[in-house]
Amino acid sequence: MNEKKRLIFITTLICLIPAFVGILMWSRLPEQIPIHYNAQGQIDLYAGKPIAVFGIPLLITALHLLCAFLIFRNSDTSKTSPKVLRLILWIFPIISLLAAVLTYSAVFGTSMDLSLIVNVFLGLLLVSIGCYLPECPQNQSIGFRIPWTLADEANWKQTHQFAGPLWIAGGTAMILMAFLGITSTNFLVFVLLLIVVVPSIYSYKLYKKTH
Repeated sequence: MNEKKRLIFITTLICLIPAFVGILMWSRLPEQIPIHYNAQGQIDLYAGKPIAVFGIPLLITALHLLCAFLIFRNSDTSKTSPKVLRLILWIFPIISLLAAVLTYSAVFGTSMDLSLIVNVFLGLLLVSIGCYLPECPQNQSIGFRIPWTLADEANWKQTHQFAGPLWIAGGTAMILMAFLGITSTNFLVFVLLLIVVVPSIYSYKLYKKTH
């Protein structure tokens, strides 16, 4: 088994860990289990035990495998930093574990600050991606794959060098806001739009300068 297949195998197993935990605790779990929270961190949706224990991990696993397929279907992934590939492949396993912690803590009455956990996780994810964006070579799988970057390697490089610090700044802002107790869906949407739209506009302006 090569390194790529080994990584996919390990991360897939981790996605399924919550299901194995649920099997071990099956007799202690209620028939209705919380599976969703609103923007205020309050439970607003319950599901039957089979769906919560098996359905959610299987859905996350399916998304993980789809992500892996979309990344590795192109032969040019060999040009992409292995660090970037590993980072992306670890996103869904961490989400699966995080969802399990939140679900089972709610079942057993353990109080957790959902907004803090989610915003810190997203912030760390943005910072991590931002650190690697400037290293990301031109490819068809990962990065700002827009017409102007794919048509010009110099445009790709400058766009990703510009986007990296912006993603780090956005992620850092989310972490700081979370620890200050200031959590807002509008702020999250604003940050995500900022780090996607601004580099795209920057890339287009670079393109217009040379065409």
